[in-house]
Amino acid sequence: MFPLERIEDIKNHPNDFKLLERVPLTRDDVLERLPLKLADMVPGERLCAVVFLDTETTGMSALSDKIIELGMVRCTFSLDRKIILSVDRYYDAYEDPGRPLPEEITKLTGITDEMVRGKNFDDSTILNFFVDHPLIVAHNARFDRPFVDRRFGTIAQSAWACSQKEIDWNKIGFNGAKLEFLLQSSGYFYDAHRACNDTLALCYLMHIYPQAFAQMIESSLNVSYRIDACNSPYSAKEVLKEHSYRWDADNRVWYIQVSGRQEAIDQVQFLESVYPEAKDRVQITAYTARERYRS
Repeated sequence: MFPLERIEDIKNHPNDFKLLERVPLTRDDVLERLPLKLADMVPGERLCAVVFLDTETTGMSALSDKIIELGMVRCTFSLDRKIILSVDRYYDAYEDPGRPLPEEITKLTGITDEMVRGKNFDDSTILNFFVDHPLIVAHNARFDRPFVDRRFGTIAQSAWACSQKEIDWNKIGFNGAKLEFLLQSSGYFYDAHRACNDTLALCYLMHIYPQAFAQMIESSLNVSYRIDACNSPYSAKEVLKEHSYRWDADNRVWYIQVSGRQEAIDQVQFLESVYPEAKDRVQITAYTARERYRS
């Protein structure tokens, strides 16, 4: 609660305090006023749909765990100006996983066994959100997409983008990329770790930072490449780590993901300088937004 008794202290020493405002889209009365216009349309501009999505789950594995809460907010945006024009529809619901929730999940999310017992997602309503294959945005798409693909397979036809990984938040002025941190640093708070609030908070973040939204849209339109340094010698490990390569334990290979064909060519040339055999061993896989973040 805001310390009203300290109003005089705040007035006298404003530089010693920072005021946080609830994210406007997460206020109790907002959902009753949808659709909500955020910007005026321009005649003749191209309009597209985007769905901000978040899941709460029973655990970290899309193979063994299940979604217990799904939150989505569907918006219209201008492809030409790359700004959000309106918040159109919203969906939030629980689903019973068929087993007791882990104690740590209840502690993190506030979701209890009683809240999900006997509940089911409305598949027809959910699939209607994606009937025209809008761009799906999650703040950790690598986590959310495998769960969504497993539960709602046909949604996989849509393109996905990650507002955490595909935006250079450091360049925008932040030294972190977690959703709560980004909003708190911008003067806002919300009740986090609930799918319903996380999607609305993410939508608002993209609204107040149109340069971030534009960067993500551009990323979703481009092809990215995974470069696998197949059969790289052990002696090259430290050099690869220094150049941002990551270890894929399942496939036992060092790899990096880059955007753009030229960056992929540059990486192949770099690997050839590290170990000459790379010329015949490097594996390059191209990904569009439709393939990104699949399990």
